[in-house]
Amino acid sequence: MLVLNGSEDLIEALEELLSEVGFQTKGARVQDIARGPLDFTTLVKETHPAVIVYDISVPFDLSWATFQKLAASPAAAGIPFVLTTTNREGAKEYTGPDVIELLLKPYDIDQFTRAVSLAARQGAGGAAVR
Repeated sequence: MLVLNGSEDLIEALEELLSEVGFQTKGARVQDIARGPLDFTTLVKETHPAVIVYDISVPFDLSWATFQKLAASPAAAGIPFVLTTTNREGAKEYTGPDVIELLLKPYDIDQFTRAVSLAARQGAGGAAVR
């Protein structure tokens, strides 16, 4: 499981939450991938994530463009994404071939863990759900 978020605190909280339900999780700041020093391809190769949890944050257009770039990367092929966002107005446009679910914040913890579990099962079967 790979958690990409702009907030260190949220990364830690989501890593702990996902660990509690049985997922091995690695978190990284979106900024560190978008601007360096982290390389997305290397990160995916090192972590072998079943799912990538990605937060579309402010500025939404830049964050969405970064997500589209990462999702289109050959390294992400076949890995489903679970997206989170506070952008209710823009939520309808946040879709893609490997997006399992979009969760609007604040989201229920059970809803979040169910979405991630579903994404892991869908990814393992090779199917993506829009």
